[in-house]
Amino acid sequence: MRSADFIEIIAKKLRELSGKTVAILTHAGGDPDSIGAAYVLSNMLEKLMSARALLEIPEEPSTHSAALMERLEISSSENVDGADTYLVLDCGSPEQLGDSMRLLKSGKPVLVIDHHSTSAEKFGGGAEVHAMEEYSSVCEIIFDLAEHLGYDLSIEEAEALFAGIYYDTARLSLADHEALRKACALASRGINPRMLLQGLEVKMDLSERVARIKAAARMRVYRAGDWIIAVSRLSSFQSSAARSLVNLGAHVAIVGGESDEGITLSFRALNEFIDATGINLGRDIAARIGEEFGGHGGGHASAAKALCKRGGLEEILGRCLELIGERLGGRLRELQP
Repeated sequence: MRSADFIEIIAKKLRELSGKTVAILTHAGGDPDSIGAAYVLSNMLEKLMSARALLEIPEEPSTHSAALMERLEISSSENVDGADTYLVLDCGSPEQLGDSMRLLKSGKPVLVIDHHSTSAEKFGGGAEVHAMEEYSSVCEIIFDLAEHLGYDLSIEEAEALFAGIYYDTARLSLADHEALRKACALASRGINPRMLLQGLEVKMDLSERVARIKAAARMRVYRAGDWIIAVSRLSSFQSSAARSLVNLGAHVAIVGGESDEGITLSFRALNEFIDATGINLGRDIAARIGEEFGGHGGGHASAAKALCKRGGLEEILGRCLELIGERLGGRLRELQP
């Protein structure tokens, strides 16, 4: 267990929800971490606390989320507005709740459980936030919570937590010994990781392949010492393209584009860059960019997103490079083709 004190605080808060109707909210679209954590936590609330648990995944579920929800046979509940308490999982800022952000203004208690570094600051006094970024995922927090409360996970619940840990550690490539120990403990409960993950993986379609190629063709490359930063423009699949640019050789990749909501950006970095520089993309870059350009941002040290409501794409990308350059102690130099 990473932190017995942290887990006991959460357990105490959950005991206070005994007999109440609790709506569990994820960030817009969800992901395997938030969906898996919400599924197991809803079961724990009902079985251990005699609470009534509702589930709300704002807006359209992501591809992986939809596949996991189908496997677990769960869906968003109706009438979450009537809940006594709102429990927000895996959400680094209120804006990431999308359409469900309205619920924060209901005057009802809001409890946030998270592992992002920005959640406490971004939610401010509008919610009671319990976050610890040392955890690799919210599913890992729920694993420790289940262990602390003596809750016996079913095979389906073990699958849900395994999927969350797996995807939020970039397919275990970012997992430390504690996260790996928990993944192995979940696998030992009788689940079949290969069958589970095959059922959640979606074959890359042609449009995503084309988007990745376009991002590479439009890429501008910068250097700061031995670090390579790649920047590109793309109207969709920014996250996928940013991952592909890192796989192509960049230490850091930033892909931005215009959407109906504004300017969206995705950030990715190699662990060696994060470890050597101490830069946290979610806290130091995405959150600042979102705030400076009238939107919001956040995420993990090596993977983050931002939405900007004002400013142009080139201006915003330029500011991203400035912030990275400041943290690296100098201006970035563009490499010519």
